[in-house]
Amino acid sequence: MTNTPVTASRLVPYITARHGEQADSLSNLSLRPGSKGLFYLDEGPRDRDERGVLWARCSQSRYGNEITGRPRWREVHPSRQRECMEELRCQVCVQQSSRTALGYLFLAAQQTDVPADGWEGHLTAQPPLCLEHAKAAVEQCGHLVRAGAVTLRVRVPRLYGVIGTLYRTGPDGEPEPVEFDGESATTPLPYKQRQLTPWFLASQLVRELRGVTVVDLDDLVPAA
Repeated sequence: MTNTPVTASRLVPYITARHGEQADSLSNLSLRPGSKGLFYLDEGPRDRDERGVLWARCSQSRYGNEITGRPRWREVHPSRQRECMEELRCQVCVQQSSRTALGYLFLAAQQTDVPADGWEGHLTAQPPLCLEHAKAAVEQCGHLVRAGAVTLRVRVPRLYGVIGTLYRTGPDGEPEPVEFDGESATTPLPYKQRQLTPWFLASQLVRELRGVTVVDLDDLVPAA
């Protein structure tokens, strides 16, 4: 839910990047001896996720607990997106996402080529939502308005992999990004590809949706 809204609104998702937030200098990125992948020269425990993948750093525009700055609608903030996906929190308000016996509440854009098994196994970098903000998203998110929104209840949103940048050793012995064209640039890298994950700098966490039920958002009511 990071595309430009079709109507003016104060609603800005927590995961949306803001003007003034800056990516960390790549001069802090280096290579482990023996061609064993990437690391930060001043690496800390939060720089890697639980699967050991290194994450892109980015400053945060905060005033107390409030995220400030004009939204960059088409971009997400790496650590805020990761936070919501890891903890399955609402991507707008960071509170508990909606969950019932049918599972967590996710939104997806309607597709013209939905596979035979429906949305089972769908990969998403969009964190779940609470019911209030799911309803706001289908009205305000330009991409969902144009394509049409599908409401999904998901029993098992499995950790799948990451979106980001693959690196290799450059001619000067320093990390060099591998360039990809088209959809390949945003294709998730599965965690199971352990030969590549040490060379990956992640910017979005991806889950695989299992136990999926398509529901009508208008029929959903707040949990008791």
